[in-house]
Amino acid sequence: MKLGFVGQFPEAVPVAKEIGATGLPLSINALAERGPEAAAKPIRDAGMSACQIGAFGFNPLSPNRAEQKKQEDMLAKAIPLAAATGCPYLVINSGNYDEAGFMRGHPDNFTDRALDEVAVALDPVLSLAEQHGAKIVIEPMVHCVVSVPERFLALKERVKSNALRVNLDICNFFTLKDMWQPAEAVKRICGLLAGHYDLVHCKDLTVSQGVHIHIDETPLGTGVMDWETALHDIARDLPEGGWFIYEHVKSAEDARAGAKLLRDMAQKEGIEFS
Repeated sequence: MKLGFVGQFPEAVPVAKEIGATGLPLSINALAERGPEAAAKPIRDAGMSACQIGAFGFNPLSPNRAEQKKQEDMLAKAIPLAAATGCPYLVINSGNYDEAGFMRGHPDNFTDRALDEVAVALDPVLSLAEQHGAKIVIEPMVHCVVSVPERFLALKERVKSNALRVNLDICNFFTLKDMWQPAEAVKRICGLLAGHYDLVHCKDLTVSQGVHIHIDETPLGTGVMDWETALHDIARDLPEGGWFIYEHVKSAEDARAGAKLLRDMAQKEGIEFS
């Protein structure tokens, strides 16, 4: 299983190599502005491959149409260039009527109308992706249009394009109930999305104390996420060539501890990261 890494600390690239990762993220801004060779050069110079192309600013339902037009133009420019980077996966927001994208929500995000409008907005994007062998990957989020696996399946039914995929970011689907029943949630999410993903995002979650608790990210292995259960299903369903991406890592210490934990769990399932 190919291991990607997204570190949010200065020495992230050498630490990625140290823990045995072979993939790093590529920004759509770099790809669209500099072209595939120049954009991918730092990753290739590190002896690694691009594991995803982050196009997270693309929000098909944003009310800020001027900004979204820039995102649409950048995506249209980047899609034909993706193959030359060796990475076909461009990851986007599923849609949010709030222009903040992933930072806030909106009551209309959970409607059928939202799914219909996203399908219309994605039609030209997916047509272009089909022409160039690219994959448009939905980043799920509990407060955006694809808030549960069933919403992705409903969107896929509307667009009827094999170029549309979902990122198996299990934690992004978690509700408060799931925080106390993680194994059950993992089995449900992985089962529903089997055959629909090529990317997995790995992180961990915890809940704060208080009358109005909320969910926070926490270093891998210190939260509730049941990655041992998830790895069992992912090993079965992640296609050859897909990526398991250990993300949002805040320090070299966390990276090393989390990577060891992952490899120990993977070994129990007969999985090797490469």
